[in-house]
Amino acid sequence: MVKSDEKNRRELHSIRDTVESIWVAIILAFVLRAFIIEAFVIPTGSMAPRLMGEHWELICPGCGQEYAYGVPRANSAPGGFSTLERKTPTDAVCPNCEYPYPFTRRPEYPRNGDRVLVMKYLYRFAEPEPWDVVVFRNPQNNRENYIKRLIGLPGETIEIVHGDIFYRNNTPGASSEWKIRRKPNRAQDAMWQVVFDNDYQPNDELLTREAVPRRGWIASNPRWDLTRQHGRKFAFLGKSSAEIVFRSDKTVFLPHYGYNRQLEEDRMIDPGRDICSDLKLSFVVIPGAGQTNVGLLLSSFEHRFRGELRSDGTCMLLYDPPDGVEGNWVQWASAKVAPLSQHKPRQVALTHVDFRVSLSVDGQEVLASTDLQYPSTHQVLKDRLKNVYSKPIPTPQVKIAAWGAPCDLVHVKLYRDVYYTSPLLGPIPSGPLGEHAERLGVRGRSPGWGTTGNPITLRKFDASQHDEFFVLGDNSPHSLDGRGWVSAAPTLYLMDEEGNPVYKLGTVPRYNLIGKAFFVYWPAGFHVPGLPGLPILPNVGRMRMIR
Repeated sequence: MVKSDEKNRRELHSIRDTVESIWVAIILAFVLRAFIIEAFVIPTGSMAPRLMGEHWELICPGCGQEYAYGVPRANSAPGGFSTLERKTPTDAVCPNCEYPYPFTRRPEYPRNGDRVLVMKYLYRFAEPEPWDVVVFRNPQNNRENYIKRLIGLPGETIEIVHGDIFYRNNTPGASSEWKIRRKPNRAQDAMWQVVFDNDYQPNDELLTREAVPRRGWIASNPRWDLTRQHGRKFAFLGKSSAEIVFRSDKTVFLPHYGYNRQLEEDRMIDPGRDICSDLKLSFVVIPGAGQTNVGLLLSSFEHRFRGELRSDGTCMLLYDPPDGVEGNWVQWASAKVAPLSQHKPRQVALTHVDFRVSLSVDGQEVLASTDLQYPSTHQVLKDRLKNVYSKPIPTPQVKIAAWGAPCDLVHVKLYRDVYYTSPLLGPIPSGPLGEHAERLGVRGRSPGWGTTGNPITLRKFDASQHDEFFVLGDNSPHSLDGRGWVSAAPTLYLMDEEGNPVYKLGTVPRYNLIGKAFFVYWPAGFHVPGLPGLPILPNVGRMRMIR
């Protein structure tokens, strides 16, 4: 009897421990959600292709490249959940080879948006930093949550010029000089987008239909053979220096996205001005027997830059000033890495981004330009854009050279940086949402906030939650961000007690910030067999930190 009572007590104690553990877990979950971490769904493609809303995963029938194509906003499901209806991804175009997705393909189920974890209240203890990916309450509708990239801080003036971000510090005593807002490596690595990946070659059917693809590599010298492995391997046959050239027209360097509907995107792009020359050229070189040397060349406007890796490990960064004498190279910097060895692959990359040029070997930056060598000329750049039709922006040059012993090049890739366009404001909405814009005298079809010629100044208040921030989406031509906000939710603190305007259109007040997005915990899912309309299996391979 005693043993039986003891056994019952142990069972009751075990049950009580289990119940208490469950309640503690539930309470911790609520506490975490309320104060520390919360999950959010990505409803739209404004941060694509890094963070995606409801979309299709397509494989280009022309070159085999996989890319995401967003469901148009008018057809997307509320809350970012994929609908149970098959739809045809019309107007999709491959970002690598520009081959249109065939309308004749059978309708497909779209996938839902990415789901992310957000560190809440982080900004109560640490100040936000430029290029953070932040979640905030939409100032146009405080019942919606938006996710964008933080571009401007309180006390700064921000202006987009030729796709780059320039800022000026308005703090008393600080320099009023305009500076380029460079991205940290963690953000820049995430923001590169493919212009052309040579591993994905147009198939024979595409080459038959189209006599000359609009982008690709050509060799004018017989010392290069670009046909090996169906064009995926370039072979330099040796001896004196010879170049290959990336063939393209200007439209290849416009900020197009495979994620967007092309017609909608084209309305947001100025083909005369929005030529992106912030590029990254990379490849893997496999040296042959002897002394192999390779060079990479990029250009921006009339400036030309060259990086070299020589057989003895010497690296050089060179500059060809726009003095009318092409090829008058000036050495900016040099360094040494491990010498090239026969048949040992080495990765090389030349980058031009945010008025900075760098050469990397095996993923490590070896050389970089200084601000004195290559200054970010804010006003000169603006003046050039004003005269763009009398003095057009030249198509960026992209070249590869080799000399000495034979070598092979594989995994040749060309990337571009995110390019922020300068759209006009839309029409002022009627009713309560447009009252604040009318009160401020804002007119539709005028330059957007922070765009070229219309910089935005972000106010900083002492010990106040009214500090102003400026945010942009990575999917620049297709992002409803601070550049175009003309609505203001009546629930914002719009006016002070004396009737003076407080909220500035185009900004996010500090009290609307929710937190920093840091992890994609549930990437767009796979469809379940037997339930094809429910993509409820997460793509574990795409779980990732948000940079």
